[in-house]
Amino acid sequence: MIFAMLIISVVAVSCADSSEPTAVSTSTATPVVTTTPIAVVLAREYVEIEGWSDTTSGILWANPNGVAIDADDNIYTTEFQGNRIRKFDPTGELLLEWGGSGRENGKFDAPTGIAIGPEGNIFVSESGNHRIQKFTADGEWLTSFGKLGRKDGEFESAMVLAISDDGVIYATDWGNARINVFMTNGDVVGSLLSFSQDPGGLASPTGIKIGPDGNLWVVDRGNNRVQKFTTDGELLGLWGEFGEEPGQFNVPTSINFDAAGNFVISEFRGHRLQQFTPDGRLISEIAPGTFQGPHGLAFDSTGALYVADTGNHAIRKFVPE
Repeated sequence: MIFAMLIISVVAVSCADSSEPTAVSTSTATPVVTTTPIAVVLAREYVEIEGWSDTTSGILWANPNGVAIDADDNIYTTEFQGNRIRKFDPTGELLLEWGGSGRENGKFDAPTGIAIGPEGNIFVSESGNHRIQKFTADGEWLTSFGKLGRKDGEFESAMVLAISDDGVIYATDWGNARINVFMTNGDVVGSLLSFSQDPGGLASPTGIKIGPDGNLWVVDRGNNRVQKFTTDGELLGLWGEFGEEPGQFNVPTSINFDAAGNFVISEFRGHRLQQFTPDGRLISEIAPGTFQGPHGLAFDSTGALYVADTGNHAIRKFVPE
């Protein structure tokens, strides 16, 4: 089956004239949509070199789903059911863990996303507590922000975080089908986008990342696609459609980029990882047939890829050949 990439050239997308992101909606003008066959490029193979699970390292997990890596290549993980954060050094030694189930500061209810701020602080989003918590790299609680609701800065399930170098947090809001925008001190900046199945709209968004191009790449899970926006919410591109053929998506969850700008997408129901060139051409599937509902993805400074293999209760590490 020929699989396709939708290249969206937006003719007219309006956004508020403001120096800060605010609520943005696309213009009623119809974007130009061109369907183009994806050329499969030379495959870049990844080889699994180790994994952390009860069978490989004696570490028990309860649905790991978020992964982040700091400037020293330490690895931080979240667990959706385990309600805790773990910190490992690059050799895989467990350095620290904190959390536990609850609503108090430093406790968690279904933590989903984790990201490192420009000052090295750790930010964790919680689907169950509808908030973001901020910690030092050693697990000391600093502050929390966000709550259940529909106003800017409120959530109906906070999902995944992306943080810019200048300290702006973009957090996907599953139930409200949008992106909430904060400063790293918790100040609310505004929100971007809204629910729609049309290009530029979102449905149950999950993964989000600021790409090497400085734009926001959003995993539009409910629409089985990936969309690229400016940080003001202007639509730049769209890839994917529902399906299980190469280049299609079956409930995509997360996105991340290697040093060359290639991006990897994990699929919860497709049980796979696909990697693409920066312009959306399919490269290959990574370790086909071995994942069970993968979520979080992160690259370290050496180019190694870490994957939260949620259904298999493992963190897996791959290196490019």
